[in-house]
Amino acid sequence: MKAAVVADFTRPPVYGDFPEPEPFEGEVVAEVRAAAVSNIVRLIAAGRHYSSAAKPPIVAGFDGVAELPDGSIVYVPGVRSPWGTLADRVAVSPASVRPVPAGLDAAQAAAVVNTAFASWLPLTRILEPGATPTVLVIGATGASGSVAVQIAKHLGARRVIAVGREGDALRRTADRGANEVIPLDDGLDASLARVGADGVDVVLDFLWGDTAAIAMAALARSAPHPQHRIDWVNLGALDGVHVSLDSALMRMSDLHVWGSGAGAYSAERRRNMADAALDLAARGVIEVDIQPRALADIHSTWNDRGRLVFMR
Repeated sequence: MKAAVVADFTRPPVYGDFPEPEPFEGEVVAEVRAAAVSNIVRLIAAGRHYSSAAKPPIVAGFDGVAELPDGSIVYVPGVRSPWGTLADRVAVSPASVRPVPAGLDAAQAAAVVNTAFASWLPLTRILEPGATPTVLVIGATGASGSVAVQIAKHLGARRVIAVGREGDALRRTADRGANEVIPLDDGLDASLARVGADGVDVVLDFLWGDTAAIAMAALARSAPHPQHRIDWVNLGALDGVHVSLDSALMRMSDLHVWGSGAGAYSAERRRNMADAALDLAARGVIEVDIQPRALADIHSTWNDRGRLVFMR
């Protein structure tokens, strides 16, 4: 079959031949319709993720949308290495896939679950029913950050503040529910101190690194009172994997810093989240800005900007 083959962790995948998937007992072979390139897909393909194979060759792709032998269109949450979803076919367990609602485009379905995962799970974990928190999203111009703005609003946030690179993508978050946008510039600490004085309850942070260090200090020091709780949820490290943090900041405020990833949630919760994300996308409540590409062009378009979705 044809697939996006990673022959070298230092180079983009190439469109080429790869052995057909070998189904285990109870699995079936499904025809892939679309697969998105998220940050985790790039990390695995570069050999820099904890789940990466020891060595190539492997097929790139973490999740996607496929057609089962009975004609059902389903979301595939993952496949066994060395196979991936950027291929003609994948072996899947019918018990693990999730149905794609009628009318939802395959490309949108392939992109929305992974992007929604980051914000839906931590927000539904910490928010009490009827809560109306102020949520601040750092890295709101990326696909997952943009969806985080939409999900926070859907889940009842009274106020959503989007922080990201200045430009059209940041301004678009206002159309998707952000009450205020703050650019990542030299005035970030002052801007965050201003909004922090009104009380920020949850921070969804996709950047980490120096940006997180500046933002934590600004929000903790400007909180309405020392006992104002701030849940800081790390969801990525696009700005660096380390944060230099003054320990006094942790003692002088009610700042709770924790991470949210696949290891923190049961398989059942992840399945329920996938169903919820697909339903919200089908109803037009959330939407991902996608860039459709042909699988045959994988090598030349791999480094294109935006949330790429490769179609067969």
